[in-house]
Amino acid sequence: MSIAAPIRLPRFTRAAPEHRPNFQITDRDIQIVGIVGDNRFVKSIHVSQLLAASHEKISRRLQALYHNAYLDRPDAQREHYRAGSDKMVYALANRGAQLLIHQHGRDIADVDWSRKNFEAKRAFVLHQLAIVDFRVALILAARARPGLALVEPKELVTTMPPPTQAAPKPFAWRVKVQHKGTPQEIGVNPDYAFALRFADGSRRAYLVECDRGTMPVARAALKQTSIIKKLLTYHRGHKQKLHVRNFDWKAFRVLIITNTATRARNILDAIARTPDLNSSELFYVTDRPSLATADPLTHRWQHANRNTYTLI
Repeated sequence: MSIAAPIRLPRFTRAAPEHRPNFQITDRDIQIVGIVGDNRFVKSIHVSQLLAASHEKISRRLQALYHNAYLDRPDAQREHYRAGSDKMVYALANRGAQLLIHQHGRDIADVDWSRKNFEAKRAFVLHQLAIVDFRVALILAARARPGLALVEPKELVTTMPPPTQAAPKPFAWRVKVQHKGTPQEIGVNPDYAFALRFADGSRRAYLVECDRGTMPVARAALKQTSIIKKLLTYHRGHKQKLHVRNFDWKAFRVLIITNTATRARNILDAIARTPDLNSSELFYVTDRPSLATADPLTHRWQHANRNTYTLI
């Protein structure tokens, strides 16, 4: 008797009901959907790392959750994903959002997530994945250190003044600057924010910018986007003590993660050439390839003064 070969499930369209994997939602599945819901987009490896579980097993559950419409596989990854050459990217689908609301009363925006996932452009997806790469590395590094707690954005906001808690973008700020004799108002909204809380109760706060190398490092006019424009906004806000007024923070640092070592050096050189920034202690810079080989907490972040610093 011949045995029928297993049906190969399609990657970017859901299988017909009769071909879907046998499936019953489990507590582990709810955990998986929750992790995807905590991030705009995640790779399968992010999920297995956070659950300290076999990547093969987690990939099978992710596949089942996709074909049963709890998760989406964003269309923007098609050109990047070739026959398993990279880890599959997932996002929360409408059915998954309803599961989290039902199970945990999660505060999830009432939007058509599946439509948003389909419309997401590749550059946006890659930028979000760069943020998640750092966040996951940070979570794993903090877990390995008893007495050290990672405080993530939602928890941070609960400790801030009421106007900030009520703001749609609580970590964003706008400042007025003088540039070449002309007053301008500019704003910034970090990609991620966190704090490290130590056993003695002390805390260090950080804002994070994930740069993919597509934005010019510097431009002549502040009306145009650039890395230096963002850093001037952070610097001016710090001088105006917006971190104290808006966040109730005594101090903070800005972490800049870019795509190559050459780009990191260009950013550091631009900081050193900018009079308002070259004496600032705010900015730590690194590149993703270097960061990927190290613990982000003990990694040597670079400063424009040519010294290096760690987060702990």
